Amino acid sequence: MKISIKTPQNKKPVFARPAFLLVGMMRSGSNFLERQLNLLPDVRCHGELFNPAFIGFSHETAGRPAGFTRDNPNARNADEDGFIDKVDQACDRRVIGMRLFLDHSAQMTSRLMHDPNVIKVVLSRNLLEAYISLETARETGVWLTTEAAQAPAKPVKVDINKLVTFALRQSLYYNDVQTVLHQTGQRYLQIDYNEIKSLGKLNEIARFVGSQHQFQSVSEPIQKQNPGSLEERILDFPKLLEELKRRQLARWFR
Repeated sequence: MKISIKTPQNKKPVFARPAFLLVGMMRSGSNFLERQLNLLPDVRCHGELFNPAFIGFSHETAGRPAGFTRDNPNARNADEDGFIDKVDQACDRRVIGMRLFLDHSAQMTSRLMHDPNVIKVVLSRNLLEAYISLETARETGVWLTTEAAQAPAKPVKVDINKLVTFALRQSLYYNDVQTVLHQTGQRYLQIDYNEIKSLGKLNEIARFVGSQHQFQSVSEPIQKQNPGSLEERILDFPKLLEELKRRQLARWFR
């Protein structure tokens, strides 16, 4: 099967310490999970270190981590291998992690995904839920919040073609990720968005990524931004559902 995640030319281990990836997509709960894992005293989980627009260091990491700033991805892009080495060396905890999404560096995606020493946690979410959450964030300008929503957000109008394009790209990415993991015989943990606030599941993730600690409770560093059902959050929901059925895509978004 032809996939977009190529076998890397550089096959040396990426990190010199226990490391893991949160492989996901926007609005899949990765922000919440990153902050939860950083509550463990032996885990430092960064964000999107290889986002093309910025360097997503952990929000708890102040100043210039490893000599880089969030708003200067050009310095990272000039030497990605040197960048990740410096981040690894500067890590203040025993286990290091990061988030990996579609459209992040193709070179580092291939290296990280093919490195069996890097533990993989694959985060997924209902594609329609993820898309509506993404569109709501774009319209409101609120990408994360520490305060509970007081009322449902204004319903969004869905462009069906944009929704299908989004879902297709994400589905292909997840297919590529799982194909690489299966072909290389790597163990991974599959987590659904609806599971990330379960104490038992959080402790399963903590053990899986190599932490020697466990959670005693679930904190709420980030609140759900979009309460309410899909019917309440989508304008003309019956029309959208009918169009998805007409295109034989309704099962895709359950």
